[in-house]
Amino acid sequence: MRPDRNEVINPRGTGSVVEIAPGVRFECLVGAHNRAQNLTTGIVTFDAGAELPYHTHPFTESVTLLSGQATVEIEGRCYELSELDNLVIPPGVAHFVKASGATTPAVLHVAMATSSPTRVLVDHAFSRRAMRPAIASDGPERVNWFRTAPRYEAGPFTAFIDFFNKDLVPGIEMSGGYGLFYPRGRLPAHVHDFDESICIIDGTATCVVEGRRYSMFGCATALQPRGRVHYFINESPEPMAMLWVYAGPVPERIVVDERCATVEGNPWQ
Repeated sequence: MRPDRNEVINPRGTGSVVEIAPGVRFECLVGAHNRAQNLTTGIVTFDAGAELPYHTHPFTESVTLLSGQATVEIEGRCYELSELDNLVIPPGVAHFVKASGATTPAVLHVAMATSSPTRVLVDHAFSRRAMRPAIASDGPERVNWFRTAPRYEAGPFTAFIDFFNKDLVPGIEMSGGYGLFYPRGRLPAHVHDFDESICIIDGTATCVVEGRRYSMFGCATALQPRGRVHYFINESPEPMAMLWVYAGPVPERIVVDERCATVEGNPWQ
């Protein structure tokens, strides 16, 4: 597991921005440009009323609404997303996204199980059906309604939600979810056998990688390459929240001695 790359901290606004449809812009924060393996994550901003037409991907995609209002249609099944609701769309499943607010933009976090994103436009009419939290989907997608999703503690003073992994979405290539850190909340020092993306969506996080410390906020996104010893801690007086994505289907972490996350104890020296 000896790492071959360093971590990369990517503040929002520093990534390459591509207009993927009129009024729809994707800022890539983790991907091939910073040597991520089997993973691309970033922020998509929709102008009010802007649409991303029906399309498919040959890989799994996760979509989480950060702000504004958005409608996501999946083969005609219509989801009106509230803040931090999440949809997981398997490969080959056609979907459409629209900023549904009359005057406000919609901002979404997206994650894709590839470092080479592609899409294929779909010219097909689907019969529309409104989906609500009380309605079970009959499609292959997974919806995580934020308000009712089950939480668990991943470390002291934390509350985590699993959005997707191989147990929740069979055959998926990645895993991930949401993490809330109350003041003093933290994770133990650990490593992964795959790359990870961590986007700080609320508050301020301290990221420690083998003794190197970073302050992250405002959708800053860290690429943690396979094998790098790291942890996150909330040293602020206010809550902090993140969206994390692993380039592997099982959310496994290998907890190591705290000293391994220091300059003196760096196991790879």
